[in-house]
Amino acid sequence: MKVKICSSEEESWNIVWKWSWFTRELWESEYWDETRKSLKPLFPLLTQLKVKSVLDCSCGLGFKTVLIAEKGYEVEGSDGSAIAVRYASQLAKERGVNIRFFHARWEELGLKCGRTYDCVFSDYFDEIKTYETLKASAAGVYSVLNQDGKFIFGALNPELKTRLDLKDLIEKEWKNRERFVIIPPDEKNGRRVTTIEVAEKSDEGILEKRIYLIEKQGVMRAEIALIMNPRIKWTFYDYAEALKEVGFKKVECIEERGSIFNIAIK
Repeated sequence: MKVKICSSEEESWNIVWKWSWFTRELWESEYWDETRKSLKPLFPLLTQLKVKSVLDCSCGLGFKTVLIAEKGYEVEGSDGSAIAVRYASQLAKERGVNIRFFHARWEELGLKCGRTYDCVFSDYFDEIKTYETLKASAAGVYSVLNQDGKFIFGALNPELKTRLDLKDLIEKEWKNRERFVIIPPDEKNGRRVTTIEVAEKSDEGILEKRIYLIEKQGVMRAEIALIMNPRIKWTFYDYAEALKEVGFKKVECIEERGSIFNIAIK
């Protein structure tokens, strides 16, 4: 059997989004419900902050972006995966909403975006691998915000102040994590795909191995993506330092209807 192992996080995410889209009939309905629930506290916050335009950064397949658009916001989506934004555009068309999606890494936003927004929103800023990239990503976000614009990200608790706190959080995540999951196969157009998820604890969080078994005309091959899900590497103060270094004047953590939001103000 031919086996392909992804050599980078970007390649891994391309593989994840490709096969997630292929198998979406298995999970899409439940995921819409989960995403609506997760975004529910965001909308009162956007109203409070007088936000009209939003960039959903690291938008993935665009589910959050579509729901933000359906609430009446002027929204666009970006992602570091070209595969993700291609399918996100298709999802938006299926839902009858007109959204521009574009391919850009965080640090490329200023070059590829072509406009500015009242707000950049992301639930992936806490997954960045190195401090150098974190700072470059913060600069990219800063470059596409209007003056006094808001960057809303993650759910990082300021009480997690040390590396020991993060280590304890990893242990808690690992304790509650399913280690091995087989997702029922999906089949269409003569192709059958089975997804296997294997979790492994690491010093930076949980390394998830996504194994896709693809069978077509009696021939089977495998594609293996390696992603940190979640990466637990930075404290709130690490993020605040990087954001302030690139020009953000204020970084705060607030609670809205039981959910924690981190907000950096340009």
